[in-house]
Amino acid sequence: MRYIFMLLMFLWLPWGSHSTVCGTQVKPQTQPLALTAKILSQQYCSVNPNVTNLQIRVQLQFTNVGNQRLILYKGHDLFYQTRIRRVATSATTEKYEVNILNSRYFDEQPEKIDQPAPGKVFAILPPGAVYQTEMLVGLGVVGGGVNRGNDALKDGEHSLQLIVSTWYKSRNLAQKLRQQWQRKGLLWFEPLVSTPVNFMVESPRPQMPCR
Repeated sequence: MRYIFMLLMFLWLPWGSHSTVCGTQVKPQTQPLALTAKILSQQYCSVNPNVTNLQIRVQLQFTNVGNQRLILYKGHDLFYQTRIRRVATSATTEKYEVNILNSRYFDEQPEKIDQPAPGKVFAILPPGAVYQTEMLVGLGVVGGGVNRGNDALKDGEHSLQLIVSTWYKSRNLAQKLRQQWQRKGLLWFEPLVSTPVNFMVESPRPQMPCR
């Protein structure tokens, strides 16, 4: 139940304008916190004779490009949206081959959020500082004669973009803690849109079975 509640928060919070998350709007990246994505590795395994699974290991880098210290949540609870389009597709169109909402949420490991000062699940970033973390993006890959559906890719060059939440508690709590922690820095709780990064998808071929 708690997972569903937090997922709905990610879907419906009024976060700004321009980019869209499942019907809501996300502010463009003219903010003091910038997000860039870097692909570290790609691994393939076989799901069945028609579908290959592609696991993309992505490094997320949060950079303080503003002029004040920022407080960033870095715990284990996160929602993110994966958007992928073929590079040949015009960037002016908003049609994506894959547009999936994912989550990384561990309800059995509660975190201490509402504290007098930022705890260990927060990073304090001075101007120019960065925080890096990694995540896995899983995708299906199908051959030319197979219908890819809404969550699989065909071979060729593609572009990956992520929309990442930076907060999973209530907005009221975020505003309260922003005020309470202001001497430590500015608590950031808006979602971020990464810069797109290109990657190649190989044609399906025999792979080791996925574990």
